[in-house]
Amino acid sequence: MMIVRSALLLLGAWLAGTAVALAAPAAAVLAGLNLPLPRPAAPLFAAGAIGQASLNTQLPGTPGPFLEQLKAALSRQGYRERPINTVSGPWGFSLVMDPPAGTSVDGTPAGKTAALVLQATALGPDRLNLNVRFEGM
Repeated sequence: MMIVRSALLLLGAWLAGTAVALAAPAAAVLAGLNLPLPRPAAPLFAAGAIGQASLNTQLPGTPGPFLEQLKAALSRQGYRERPINTVSGPWGFSLVMDPPAGTSVDGTPAGKTAALVLQATALGPDRLNLNVRFEGM
């Protein structure tokens, strides 16, 4: 028993000293985002998203200014916009961003990379619904 425990301790020490990239659960990465929201977004089951996890909230605001706030906040956290995938209008927006270098999201399909997708829909003159999730691209 002592030999097995020693071997496991040595293996653990070796792994800690090597560059082992572990993927983080999507829900954990989403929970760690610093988004410009009046209150935290609630976690929500999302069948098609990586990790079947998303965040969802309703908040006051209009699509244009809120989109710029999100871009700025996420850029400060190392996320990079995919302009080809970004669309916006008075109806809302869809913003797609690549995670910071070294971020790996568990459950990303083989041959794809995880992209952060933020979609807002205008519910009224000054009310938005925001959904945030990871999708494989």
